[in-house]
Amino acid sequence: MLRFRLFGIPVGVHVTFLLIVVLGPLGSVQSAALWVGAVFIAILLHEFGHALTARAFGAQGLSVTLYGLGGLTSFRPGTQISHGKSFLISAAGSAVGIAAGLAVVGLGRLGVFETWPEAPVEFLEYFVWAALVWGILNWVPIVPLDGGHMTQHLIAVFNEEKAPFFAQIVTWVAVAVIVPLAVWQGFYFGAAIVVFFAFAGFKEYRQSTQPKADPEGEEEPLPPRDRPEPPEFPI
Repeated sequence: MLRFRLFGIPVGVHVTFLLIVVLGPLGSVQSAALWVGAVFIAILLHEFGHALTARAFGAQGLSVTLYGLGGLTSFRPGTQISHGKSFLISAAGSAVGIAAGLAVVGLGRLGVFETWPEAPVEFLEYFVWAALVWGILNWVPIVPLDGGHMTQHLIAVFNEEKAPFFAQIVTWVAVAVIVPLAVWQGFYFGAAIVVFFAFAGFKEYRQSTQPKADPEGEEEPLPPRDRPEPPEFPI
């Protein structure tokens, strides 16, 4: 695993991150390399949106890992972080990516890149797709995507105990709408990814609500404040 630090936060890049190449252009080595580089920058920006916002709210033990088709930001709350702040932490990743993507689009419409060589322009096109489009999709309310965690934290402001359950209801309603539309439009891989994430979120929900055995062998449900916070899931 490649490791480095950025803004004082340790970053790890797992070899499985290279799997991202299968989602990009395969016409040439240059295009594939530009795609991987653009997605790397986009996901790193996304994760640091989470990480720097969490640090601003007092979180400690921050780390960022890029792997597979996305990334993960991990941290320990330095103090009790409210659900409102947790909502902002979850939203910040995509917000940074969307802002960066829109900035590039805006500069392009002003003609800033008209005289640039082909390769940098191609890189920026891939970056906009990864940062802007994936950022918007990541706000879809499906746990464990950021949108699902945002939904859960928003519900928890009013009912902390039932928030994970209601977030699951919202998740599967979203799946029931999105998957048929994706299949109808021929986005079979996208539909499969949505289902995969939804089941991963359901597994996360089941694990967070598992009863904990006490020393005498009796099982007691975890109170809401002791349930593990879901990890920030990126893309």
